[in-house]
Amino acid sequence: MWNDLLVRLVESWLGGGLLVYSVAVFGQYLVLGALAFVEARRQNRWQRLADRLSLFEGDMAPPISILVPAFNEEPTIVDSVRSLMQLRYPTFELVVVNDGSRDRTLEALVEAFGLRPTRRVLRAHVPRGRVRGIYSSPHHPHLVVLDVVNGGKAQALNLALAFSRHPLFLAIDADSIMERDTLLQLALPFYEDSTVLVVGGVVRPANGCVVEKGRVVAAGVSRSHWARFQIVEYLRGMLLGRMGWEYFDSLYIVSGALGLFSREAVLAVGGYRTDTLGEDMELVMRIQRWAGEQGRRAVVRFIGSAVCWTEVPQSARQLARQRARWHQGLAESLWMNRALLSRHRFQLHHGLAFTSQFLVELLGPLFELFGVVLLLGLVLTRRADTPFALRYLMIFVIGGTVVSLMGLMIERVTCPRYRRARDYALLAAYALLDNFGYRQCTALWRVRGIWNALRRKGRWGEMRRRGHERAEAEPRASAPEERRRAA
Repeated sequence: MWNDLLVRLVESWLGGGLLVYSVAVFGQYLVLGALAFVEARRQNRWQRLADRLSLFEGDMAPPISILVPAFNEEPTIVDSVRSLMQLRYPTFELVVVNDGSRDRTLEALVEAFGLRPTRRVLRAHVPRGRVRGIYSSPHHPHLVVLDVVNGGKAQALNLALAFSRHPLFLAIDADSIMERDTLLQLALPFYEDSTVLVVGGVVRPANGCVVEKGRVVAAGVSRSHWARFQIVEYLRGMLLGRMGWEYFDSLYIVSGALGLFSREAVLAVGGYRTDTLGEDMELVMRIQRWAGEQGRRAVVRFIGSAVCWTEVPQSARQLARQRARWHQGLAESLWMNRALLSRHRFQLHHGLAFTSQFLVELLGPLFELFGVVLLLGLVLTRRADTPFALRYLMIFVIGGTVVSLMGLMIERVTCPRYRRARDYALLAAYALLDNFGYRQCTALWRVRGIWNALRRKGRWGEMRRRGHERAEAEPRASAPEERRRAA
């Protein structure tokens, strides 16, 4: 009975609709991939022609405030701040927010930079009792550290924004390591086009890289299987996908680990919302909505050559919590900004992008798991030779692998960092293996995020930081030895 019921189910409109949906998703990513290559070549030409030297040496470079929320970041915070101090940019300040850390994050900063209590003029309203202390360093006048009551990342960023002084600000995770020219590359669109309000860059896993004194001196592939899958995933989604939407002027998501914002625009829309886990993507959507109401275009940009590195989870438990949180944030952001589809000044391509975020990015895991359940049912009932099983498996595996390989290829065009062909070959193998287990796990975790959003539950988890130099369990070769091996 169950055999016949399952066959009738896959032969009904449900099976046909699932196949059509899978083909449409694959087709969308192929189109985005093709447009990403076009956008990558355009940005490469622009980078060659852009007068970055005059921006760096002249007085026209817009000053930037770098906001660094930190919660229990003792192992990496000092190296991260030192890394930020080495950025090549004329004028910037660092505003580090110790968000009620339970470890020695604040003490580590005080000891490393000789911080002392100080006063600072506020640029926005701050609730009474939130700020416990303000610190500065006589040796590093552009560094300010705020010690605040724990209120979450969004609240920490709002407090940092109130104490910042410059017209642009960069929101970056405390465990992230920016490359020296990243700030300059992110600032170029603001320098050349006054309509730009947000610029995002590429976030890449630092697991497996050689880090010295807060700088990535040699990119490498981690020994962790979970980290390797995430490298492929980051290049597929955070590089290829966003460059494709950048070409359409329809980018809604800029990573909270690397985003440069207009302070005026963020304050105009009310700052970061504290009632969502996706405060960064929700803010970008709200800015897009606000700009659309004013008839402004090309306000959100993405620079494929601007790179920062971050430690990613290496355990299934931490990764599951992170993916559920991200997807819950996406669901909340789409719901809070659903008015994007009803604005009379909104462009058609913006509506298509928003619809894609809903049907593909948000609901995609549900359809994917439904297809996997049907496929497993056919296998268990020994009916896997049906046309549905063969077609779905072909679309699922070939489509997923091709898109992942396109992500690796776009990396070679925009921001090549791996020096060994073996690293690319290894990642290409994981692009295929990604379809057999990892995608199903992430789909399940993302569905949990949807469920948490419906229940209005969920919280920020804590990923135990080991420090970038200690990101691998096994000993690592020194930087000179690593460079010799790469050669």
